[in-house]
Amino acid sequence: MKLIDLLADFHNWVTDKDFVWWPFSFLRPEPKEFITMKIVLMMTACFGGLAFLMFTGLAVANNAFDATNAISTLIACFLGFFLWFACITRPLWNRRARALQK
Repeated sequence: MKLIDLLADFHNWVTDKDFVWWPFSFLRPEPKEFITMKIVLMMTACFGGLAFLMFTGLAVANNAFDATNAISTLIACFLGFFLWFACITRPLWNRRARALQK
């Protein structure tokens, strides 16, 4: 078994867990379904928005909130989730979907 196979199997095993998708389980496709760019963008909006709210809440609670940090946090949250979903999750999920559809 190749390293990419092990990585794909592990990633798909983790992404099959319900807790990974909370509170956005409605975005999780069936294992045989492909993740499209539309789903990637919806996942980015939901998870990036939640992460931004959590980081902003933490900054406010610690009296460390300012507009410059809020903007950079917003960009980092959305860009980070988009890159992860587009470059890691989508290809590995779709690899399994292709295999299951054969």
